[in-house]
Amino acid sequence: MKERRFLILGAGMMGRALAFDLVRSRGKDCLTVLDSNKESCESLNAWLGINVINLDVKDETKLHEQMTDADVVIVALPYQFNLSLMKRAIKAGCNFCDLGGNDTIASEQLALDPDAKSAGVLCVPDCGLAPGMANVLAAHLTSEYDKVDKLTIRVGGLPQHPKPPLNYQLVFSVGGLINEYVEKCKTLRKGKITYTEPMTGLESVEFEGFGELEAFCTSGGAAWLPEMFQGKINTLDYKTLRYPGHCVLMKEILDSGIGQRDALERQLTSKLAGDEEDVVLVNVSAEGEMRGVKKGITLEIMDYYDKENDITAMMRCTSYPTSIIAQLMVDSKIPEHGVRTPEMCVPGDDFLMGLAQRGIRVKKKVLDL
Repeated sequence: MKERRFLILGAGMMGRALAFDLVRSRGKDCLTVLDSNKESCESLNAWLGINVINLDVKDETKLHEQMTDADVVIVALPYQFNLSLMKRAIKAGCNFCDLGGNDTIASEQLALDPDAKSAGVLCVPDCGLAPGMANVLAAHLTSEYDKVDKLTIRVGGLPQHPKPPLNYQLVFSVGGLINEYVEKCKTLRKGKITYTEPMTGLESVEFEGFGELEAFCTSGGAAWLPEMFQGKINTLDYKTLRYPGHCVLMKEILDSGIGQRDALERQLTSKLAGDEEDVVLVNVSAEGEMRGVKKGITLEIMDYYDKENDITAMMRCTSYPTSIIAQLMVDSKIPEHGVRTPEMCVPGDDFLMGLAQRGIRVKKKVLDL
């Protein structure tokens, strides 16, 4: 079988984890990594001994050369790059996926579906944690039902040993975090798409070993599940998990910084910087009917920092699902062309198998209602 070529754009935390997983899965010769930061390139090369090129993605000519030689390009850069890089991948005839995180940009990417189909490529934005892994689990969970009444997704990346007052540390870009906290949240209410205010709907959620946590509405995590299931599911929502008290304090900080985005990002970076060992918690739950019986099913993940390889839980749960999807794409396990988000096209059984192979354990609970 022809060796598949993977091109990773970005050698930061997520790019490093992607490269690590692809080396474990496919060997050192399967991939090339590009980054504009020379030190990041040298560090990644020293760690994994792979082909890392110091190249700015704004160099269109050289980037096109790299893309035409690849089967799939994986973007591990800030989401602002995703749309333009997907256009370049389509032009180069290369499959594409990214870590996503912004509904507006993903919507513009989905509008390029005819272009991707004409080029004979598959482009899958929003492949990270949420949107990404959690959404694939949610879509897969609904397939077990004859009728779904309610679907909820609760996701959080947290320090294992929180420090007050905010009990949180940055585990991905501060810009992405602010977007989650300030943009409208897409839900389903009575089967219709509804937009709610962020940082509302506060509720308590319990995880074994962590006690009581809080969950509240944030944007982006529901991705395109509301569009897929409008008129089919009565209630659907996505909420972020945090330690108790975080929501109220963070809302005060955000309200004080409205209109001063740069200053707010600097403030949050200063307040939330940290290198505590982290954990990712995921709870995807559905209620509905199976053969006339009311059932509730929950899929739960508790994934921890990898000490041996110095890979955070957030890196594992963002980059590994993206790597799984990229490999399913090149192995023709997702035979479509065009632009699709993961919940639209990723086969759940294959995806769950990929998670298990990487030690990301999905615990399933079934209850009679």
